Amino acid sequence: MKSKEYIGVILAAVWLMWLGACVSSNETVAEKGAKDAPAADRIQFDYADAASLLVASPGQKQIMTLKEFRVGTGRNRMLIVGVHAEEKDQENVGDMVISGVTLGDRQLTLISDSEVQFSSMWQGDEYFLKVALYYLINPPSGAHDITVTFAGPVTSGNVGAISLYNARQAAPVNLVTNKQTKQTDQSKKSEIITKIITKNDGAWVVDIVACVKKSLLETKTKDHLRRFSALEKSGSSSSLAGGTLSVLTAGEVTLHWVQLRLTINRLAHVAVEVAPYK
Repeated sequence: MKSKEYIGVILAAVWLMWLGACVSSNETVAEKGAKDAPAADRIQFDYADAASLLVASPGQKQIMTLKEFRVGTGRNRMLIVGVHAEEKDQENVGDMVISGVTLGDRQLTLISDSEVQFSSMWQGDEYFLKVALYYLINPPSGAHDITVTFAGPVTSGNVGAISLYNARQAAPVNLVTNKQTKQTDQSKKSEIITKIITKNDGAWVVDIVACVKKSLLETKTKDHLRRFSALEKSGSSSSLAGGTLSVLTAGEVTLHWVQLRLTINRLAHVAVEVAPYK
């Protein structure tokens, strides 16, 4: 064999041995430098839906149902449910107490300090608004009714739910609340702006906004997605919207909702951080 051919055979053999070593090590430059969690391991959106209290004005009802909420099969699931009620006059405030929230036969837990309740005057009458957030760790997959029971019959109400997966199997953290009792400048669109400082990289913020009027609430923060909007038309015409915001790096974010109509004087906003599963 000629010397040049012999050298070529040796180089080829060395090349093949190097390739085999690389394949068996299952290592690449990209993998060494990757610091972010794979997309499949991040919190993912599953499903959202909403419903309103079906009453014929001036009727009232004590139970509100979101029928056949569909929970997927992803691992490490989390369900967040927002509840909203409206009532007139102080003597009816006790009826707005939320006795329980269930998914099928599973009882949800109230997120501590998430209840916001206040009132405002309109044409000589006092009107009350109440919102609260509930959660359920690892809800069962499939279609189940979400049922909200009040202490007494209420005039107006809405319920909205958002399910996620790849979420930490613990109570949501870092709650913030906000409210607006009066629109000061009738020439501008109504809005509510709330800041939250997330504590976990890759967390999701889940929030709800309740409003006294028929509304078309929209999000203005980049990547803040409206996931549901409930509009109660038969009682006192109240609304509830809910959204999510993925936050890759922990820190302060601003949640900005805008009301497209001008006739609104009560807004309540509640937001929580859902940490990723680790």
